[in-house]
Amino acid sequence: LSDLGRQIAEFGLVVLGLSIVLMSGGIDLSVGSIFTLAVLFSLIGTNVENWSIPLTFVAVLVLGVVCGAINGFLIGYLRLRAFLTTLVTLIIFRSIYDILFLKMSTAIVAGFSDSDLLLFIGSGDVFGIPFSLWVALVIAVGWHVVLSRMRPGWRLTAVGGARRSAYNAGINVRRTVFAAYVWSGALCALAGFLFAARIGSTGADTGVGLEVSALTAAVLGGNSLGGGRGSVAKAAMGALFVLILSNNLTNFGVSGPVNSTILGCVLIASVFVDMRWL
Repeated sequence: LSDLGRQIAEFGLVVLGLSIVLMSGGIDLSVGSIFTLAVLFSLIGTNVENWSIPLTFVAVLVLGVVCGAINGFLIGYLRLRAFLTTLVTLIIFRSIYDILFLKMSTAIVAGFSDSDLLLFIGSGDVFGIPFSLWVALVIAVGWHVVLSRMRPGWRLTAVGGARRSAYNAGINVRRTVFAAYVWSGALCALAGFLFAARIGSTGADTGVGLEVSALTAAVLGGNSLGGGRGSVAKAAMGALFVLILSNNLTNFGVSGPVNSTILGCVLIASVFVDMRWL
């Protein structure tokens, strides 16, 4: 349960970031690549450059914000297609990771951070609950309040539900869409930092297929691909279901490709239900 709690904290933050973008009427296929870049930069900061943990955290968070801002600017202000744009940034961010990983992998493995703070972030607990899960719960509650009780959340839902009507009502649509992608990048970066603190290493397959799992969780939980409908609770339920399904398939000895195929079938079924009846 403790391991599951840490995994759901990391995966849930990625799903939450993607769900925010879905609610704005867009889609972000680059969440897996941003997560992977955050993991790599976290390990470079702690194991290679010997930065302090707060400095590493800020640097990784800035990385996520920059990646999200790139998506947000291209989609929100230049009005490019969200699917194609984030597909391209997925490839670019992943390529940057592959290039840096080849150069820095030996230094990352050779280095080691003996910080007690990093150890606590990765494997510590508060009142028997993993610290990373507390972080995810606080962020989830905060976003629930924003989406359901505050003006920015209402504007986000309005833009996703009817963009032209939201524009006519005086909402700054471009800024709202831009902010959604920035928040998605920041949450993915935070998830990557927590993952790096827990695992302490990375590999060539880190984050591969994460965007498919996150999209499956977001849609399966009830967040609409058409935008304008969704919640934090739906994102959390979908993330928990997909994570338990993936872990159980792994425990049963199901290979990675078969695991991905099953998740793909679940995603198709979820999209069919969303488009046909919801």
